[in-house]
Amino acid sequence: MRKRNHKAGIRQSGGIPSGAKWLVVAGIVTLTVLAYWQVTGNAFINYDDNLYVTSNRMVQAGLSWSNVVWAFSTSDTGNWIPLTWLSHMLDCQLYGLSAGGHHLTSLLIHLANATLLFFLLQTIASNLWRSAFVAVVFAVHPINVESVAWVAERKNVLCTLFCLLTIWAYVRYAERPNWKRYLAAVTLFIMALMSKPMAVTLPFVLLLLDYWPLDRLRVLKPPGAGSSRPAGPARAQDSRTRVAISSLILEKVPFILLALADSMLTLRAQRESGSLGAIQAFPIGVRVENALLSYVDYIQKLLWPAHLAVFYPYPKTHPPAWEVGLAVLLLLGISCLVFGAARRFRYSPVGWLWYLGTLIPVIGLVQVGGQSMADRYAYIPMLGLLILAAWGLSDLTSDRKPLRNLLVVSSLSATLIFAAVTRAQVSYWANSESLFDHAQSVTENNYVAYNNLGEALASRGNTDQAAVWFKKAVEANPDYAAGQENMGMALIQQGSPDDGIAHLTMATRLDPRSYDSLNKLAAALAKKGQLDDALALLNKALEINPDFAPALANLGSVLEQQGNLDAAAAAFDKAVQNAGNAEMAVQFHYRLGNILAKRGDSPQAAEHFRSALRLRPDFAPAVEALRKLPVESH
Repeated sequence: MRKRNHKAGIRQSGGIPSGAKWLVVAGIVTLTVLAYWQVTGNAFINYDDNLYVTSNRMVQAGLSWSNVVWAFSTSDTGNWIPLTWLSHMLDCQLYGLSAGGHHLTSLLIHLANATLLFFLLQTIASNLWRSAFVAVVFAVHPINVESVAWVAERKNVLCTLFCLLTIWAYVRYAERPNWKRYLAAVTLFIMALMSKPMAVTLPFVLLLLDYWPLDRLRVLKPPGAGSSRPAGPARAQDSRTRVAISSLILEKVPFILLALADSMLTLRAQRESGSLGAIQAFPIGVRVENALLSYVDYIQKLLWPAHLAVFYPYPKTHPPAWEVGLAVLLLLGISCLVFGAARRFRYSPVGWLWYLGTLIPVIGLVQVGGQSMADRYAYIPMLGLLILAAWGLSDLTSDRKPLRNLLVVSSLSATLIFAAVTRAQVSYWANSESLFDHAQSVTENNYVAYNNLGEALASRGNTDQAAVWFKKAVEANPDYAAGQENMGMALIQQGSPDDGIAHLTMATRLDPRSYDSLNKLAAALAKKGQLDDALALLNKALEINPDFAPALANLGSVLEQQGNLDAAAAAFDKAVQNAGNAEMAVQFHYRLGNILAKRGDSPQAAEHFRSALRLRPDFAPAVEALRKLPVESH
């Protein structure tokens, strides 16, 4: 009998009926779908979705061998995330550029994460309702809306899926160690790293789980520690050999080496992309202060998820010393409490260290980008606090029936409130305009929200209104390159080219690797007849990104004006091949056709005019140009 229990190991259900578990799963799925379903009607947004999908021709081409090679070789966006790229490619293959399909995939992965989390906790800790609480709050908490409703954050939900699967495989290995189970855990960990570098802290999490609830660490347990031990698995663990901490750490060495390798790869990619420029912008003292305050702010947002925004700017002034001091005292106080309770409640340091440790890569000590914090960063770390809350509150009220009843009612009420707030938060993500209008209304000096709200308005033709927001963006942060670029383009469109060129020039100084700013400045100079200056800027932009279609097209236009028709045709031919969307391709085919016609190559010109018409049959300029060609070329 003992032998059969040993084989079942920690996968024993602890006597919990399977029907109850599936009832919990049904509740998780139902509540999550009710809270999130409207996301399938949301649009892409103008904040990184273009980099990952809407302007990424490799992703839009779908799955192919060459695209798979690209996914594993590129470090675009400052990360090496091949599995995330492949997931976006698969979505484009299935749904094209219909945003609803992409959102549906992210929602399904989030549902899988919540369900897997429930089964995982219930398996290793054998407590149905505590596990259910953690899983359902994770599923419907408003702070997770950013990870689910933002297509560009597919990497976050996908990485978490493979992190949970890694833990599951590791649990099976801990139950009965052998090389096959160990290899499965390592392989899944590699897949997590290939989804998002956030997974680098997972070896630390596995070590925490060795302490509780896997109970693999050889320690002397004090009397009265039973309340923290899982009921079902504990029986199976009695037959399993506990090992020394040195052996457990040695066991994690392959995981740690993989995490270090991925960290180095990520730092290199982010350095090359310019993402680490914020390290110079924010001195170490400022970053430490922000990290301490952010640890407290994340806890506050988990308890009271109000004023959530897609971007939280750094405050313009240093926080008061008393505020930083209070944050330090609060963090130290919680640490003292959880470690003081560790002898009786072994989960307490595990939950707290899970939270503190998994936030380290994104807490801002190594600053990437200009945000002070981000909701998406709490997706994995919040699990530690939820475990601490579920097990801690349940144990503290276990002998007090009135308090326990109050806890049950409060937990259910909080869950329903979270779901309702999540539903409202999802509605803000309907489109770029509503998202950034909300963000600027709940934060101060949010230059990213001002800028992107302006972009959303400009895309609908509201250029004057957009210019107001671009001006607010550069006033809030004069060193924000994207704001300077958009302000420059707005001024040019309003008939002030010199002022516009000044802002575009500032944008290229702030971000010398922005091929988009270089291209726009070149186009503005070309319109003023400064062709040589424009040509130099375009060549610089194409050194950074040789396949950037708008710069290739502008290069073709400048070369055409200089009379170099052969080089102009070659530039437009490459622009056609790299066009990011159909409308862009229509324009490039038409421009190339005109150059070829001017060069006397009427048959080839006719072919490009016809290509434009195949993409857009009502494109009158191509119809007219085709009519003017000699009949024999048609």
